[in-house]
Amino acid sequence: MSATTVPDPRMEQMSAPASLGHRVECLRWVPPERAFTWKHEVVPDANVDLLLELTPERCRAVLYGPVTRPLHVTTHAGRGYLMVHFHPGAMPRLVDASPAELVNEAVELRHVGGLSLDELGERLLSAGALGSMREVLTPLLERTACPSGDSFDRALRHLLSRPEAPRPGALAKALHLSPRTLQRAFKERVGLSPGTYARIARLQHAHGLLRASAGGSLSDVAYRCGYADHAHMTREFRELTGRPPSAFRLPG
Repeated sequence: MSATTVPDPRMEQMSAPASLGHRVECLRWVPPERAFTWKHEVVPDANVDLLLELTPERCRAVLYGPVTRPLHVTTHAGRGYLMVHFHPGAMPRLVDASPAELVNEAVELRHVGGLSLDELGERLLSAGALGSMREVLTPLLERTACPSGDSFDRALRHLLSRPEAPRPGALAKALHLSPRTLQRAFKERVGLSPGTYARIARLQHAHGLLRASAGGSLSDVAYRCGYADHAHMTREFRELTGRPPSAFRLPG
């Protein structure tokens, strides 16, 4: 849930501690006094997110799997929202389900890292600030099982080192893997095929540039993200989000 159509100015963001850097990309926090009732649109995203909704009465924890179509998440006035955004393929064993089973799904949790939600909510609200909340969550996430390095990690490093994602067959050949092994590695770790993952990662890159004030022309964004041309990017956006890239530009 890293990308919404309009950046939320109420949201605070902090990087993960060093001990969780290989698992967590960042943490985000909207305090209760800044939250209001709103339906947020999330574009397709290969990451997994843990969303904690906090009030003095209760703590609600929802694990969102990778999404291949737009997702709408509603926030409510007077409730705090803490989100842990995991790296692709780094979903901890918070539930008895694989990433493939969580694609376009959300699961409510009863505890996090062995701690009940009632106690977790009390600790987080007492902590108050995002930095202190991170200290509460860190040992809980450290004690959950994490995927060990495998072919997926090699493939991800290869993809991140290149501006344009190779086709799955070329990626398998570059890594000296069979296409079947590569397919299985992606399904087990991120829940998506290599091709779908690459499409969503490219969409996320383009979406970030479109939201930036210095994003450049649509043709420039398409080139920088590895699309064949502007028309190719438009087709991909329409297929994955239902709208053209221009719809995600910030208002001037």
